[in-house]
Amino acid sequence: MDQAQIVYSHNTEPKRGLATAGIFLIKAIMAIPHLIIVSALSELAFAAAYVGYWVVAFTGKLPGTFQDFAAWSLRWQTRTFAWYTGIEDGYQPFDMDAHYSVDLKTPRNDSPSKGWAVAGLLFIPKVVAAIPHLLVLAILGFVAMVIAWFGFIVTAFTGRLPVGIQDFVAGVLQWDARVLAWFYGLTDTYPPFALKAEPTA
Repeated sequence: MDQAQIVYSHNTEPKRGLATAGIFLIKAIMAIPHLIIVSALSELAFAAAYVGYWVVAFTGKLPGTFQDFAAWSLRWQTRTFAWYTGIEDGYQPFDMDAHYSVDLKTPRNDSPSKGWAVAGLLFIPKVVAAIPHLLVLAILGFVAMVIAWFGFIVTAFTGRLPVGIQDFVAGVLQWDARVLAWFYGLTDTYPPFALKAEPTA
């Protein structure tokens, strides 16, 4: 596996109460503790990635602790937004070792590229390479939030969340995770421009 892969199953019995909370942004307030953690972990993951570029440039190896932390950050982010958008109704535990129906599998980079590490050290080359993805994700992220909000309305009235909405949102989450995994150095394979995510069930 050289790309991050979201693991999820369709939410077949979404809770109308949570959907109603999503319509009126109460769910966003409930997500604040996790959003604070996601923000802090993301900042630290970017800092760790930059240090990791130096390590790879000089040693050709990326220590497992760096990779584990980046993967941990990405998993927390994915779980948080999966809950917020309704893919999963169970509130995410504050423990990454606890079972959760939505998760993220990340690649392991045992032979990191010194070239990409140097590009990361200089920062601008790797950011420039990421720009096409960032532009697309800015649009898709906005669309995903709008569609998720529409999904809250549908769920509140029908008790069902269309699988098309779930798969679209999961695809956006996976695309974002793949770009970040590449930027963090978990893989040197440039992420594909692909939205599709396959549910496990």
